[in-house]
Amino acid sequence: MQSLTHSQASCFRSCPRKHQIAYEFGIRPEQESFPLRVGSAFHAAQEAADRGLDVNEAMSAIVCDPFDLAMVAAMFNGHTLRYAGSNLEVVATELEFELPLRNPATGAPSTVWTFAGKIDRIVRLEDGRLALKEYKTTSRDFAPGADYWLKLHMDQQLSLYVIAARQLGYNIETILYDVTRRPGLRPYKATPIEARKYVQKTGALYANQRECDETPEEYAERVATDIAERPDYYYARIEIARLDQDLEACADELWQQQLAIRQMQRSGKWYRNPGSCFEPYRCEYLSICQNTDLAERTPSGFLRSDNLHPELAGITTDEG
Repeated sequence: MQSLTHSQASCFRSCPRKHQIAYEFGIRPEQESFPLRVGSAFHAAQEAADRGLDVNEAMSAIVCDPFDLAMVAAMFNGHTLRYAGSNLEVVATELEFELPLRNPATGAPSTVWTFAGKIDRIVRLEDGRLALKEYKTTSRDFAPGADYWLKLHMDQQLSLYVIAARQLGYNIETILYDVTRRPGLRPYKATPIEARKYVQKTGALYANQRECDETPEEYAERVATDIAERPDYYYARIEIARLDQDLEACADELWQQQLAIRQMQRSGKWYRNPGSCFEPYRCEYLSICQNTDLAERTPSGFLRSDNLHPELAGITTDEG
């Protein structure tokens, strides 16, 4: 049996060739991209807080750069302050699952796949309803009316996780969606000596120039100040509904996707989607996509792993 996760299905929808490299060959970049590192560290901080563990230790296990760590800490602290008055009862956190993947038409389980994943959080709202709670970090615009929100009504992950949670016995009635903006502020660098200009009377540098690099502590304070001054720019929380017909359509989509993946596994032919090379970000496999020996050779800058679903630390399967 193979585990099929939302991340894997999303990768396949984006580009089958990318799926082949990542999930058939098990090739991954040695270092995660900056957005993924920030998102993973932010999730780790939320989980640590839920479990009463050391938040800084959880973030440091994922992010090593002191400036990146300062950014994530500011995002997490700002989020905590932003929603300090929310009366949400945490029912489950980082809930891993592995369930039968069933044919929507017959109800029969797949003999090839199980459906696996990890739910960020399940909470009980003040009115007693159970809600699926999802955290996302992004650099995209999510101001009211932005396209970001339109896409969420078609987001397969949210529907799949509602389906999974209900199968696990949680009567999910709504989705509480938290989105946090990654700060665009980057650490200040010292002005190159040859470019420095000084005020003639005082001998001081011009106000927009620096003698030395900004320290992680100074950077953390600057990011935290910007977040505190513009909380609505950095944080948003909305409820998203999922009707029964939405869940049924999602189950049909996932079944069709696994059939397509299985057909390509049998044929060994995986087509490319050039439209995904740079959208929504530069593909991490762009530099090796044309390589014809990836089944046998691991390119420099990449590693090969048998753990195809590192997000599912507590689930082990035979990746046949």
